[in-house]
Amino acid sequence: RMRTDFQLAIITSLGFCAVLGIVPFSIYRFLSGNTFAGIIDLIISAGIVVAVVNAWRSGNVKRAGLLLAIVNTAGCLLSASVLGPPGQYWMYPALVGNFLLLGRNQALLLTASALIFLTVQGKAYDSRLQLVMFLVSASVTSMIAFVFASRTETQRQQLEALATLDPLTGTGNRRAMVRELQLAVESFKREGSVFGLAMLDLDHFKQVNDKHGHERGDGVLVDFAELIRKNTRKVDRCFRFGGEEFVLLMPGTDAEGLRVIDSHLREYIANKMRCCGEQVTVSIGAAALRKDEDWQS
Repeated sequence: RMRTDFQLAIITSLGFCAVLGIVPFSIYRFLSGNTFAGIIDLIISAGIVVAVVNAWRSGNVKRAGLLLAIVNTAGCLLSASVLGPPGQYWMYPALVGNFLLLGRNQALLLTASALIFLTVQGKAYDSRLQLVMFLVSASVTSMIAFVFASRTETQRQQLEALATLDPLTGTGNRRAMVRELQLAVESFKREGSVFGLAMLDLDHFKQVNDKHGHERGDGVLVDFAELIRKNTRKVDRCFRFGGEEFVLLMPGTDAEGLRVIDSHLREYIANKMRCCGEQVTVSIGAAALRKDEDWQS
């Protein structure tokens, strides 16, 4: 799951590093007689573990990321209030973590709130100069984390697009299709949600390539995918299965609905699509998901 879920990997990695860094200090504080600070460290570690476990069990990485960011930030603020200036150093990894765990606006809000709290409460620094130096260094750290997280998110989205989209038609590829079909089967078993699936195959497409060339054939595929997008709902998902074959997954569509949709699509494509003046048609086979089926069947 960590290989396929970027946010879950971030939550797990940051949580592991945080606990690994905090627990030794907690042990040291207990051994040195600072029981109160040791208890605080243990509470912070427990909160981090709860957030990571929640991410794995619920699958809601946004909620778990928010919980982990709040626990980290609140724990660092508490440490700074109890330990004074030495506790400020924990804020730097927490600030960086906020921009990896949260959206940019949420991370900015949480970071600004933490810095304002440290400024107002007055126990985390010995002098005004120390406060200014900390605020400046923390702000620079936050800006660097903001830029890094923004760039990382952009690159991740680009990589996901490359991994799940067919480069020619812009529809989903086989990898995306498998994931969506698995989710559909799980939703059907869990909630009874209805799903219809259609296989669309352009008729005599090999003749188009042979007579007019592959470039013209590619143009037909692009036009076909665009017509499918315009004549289906936003919740419907279209995938290129291979060559001139496409798969259309339609939530909330039963067998009767499939007959109507397929008839409409065949008629519309026959009327609208042309290649060098010749009519382009499509054959469609469709079925509604049944209880005894897995995503392959």
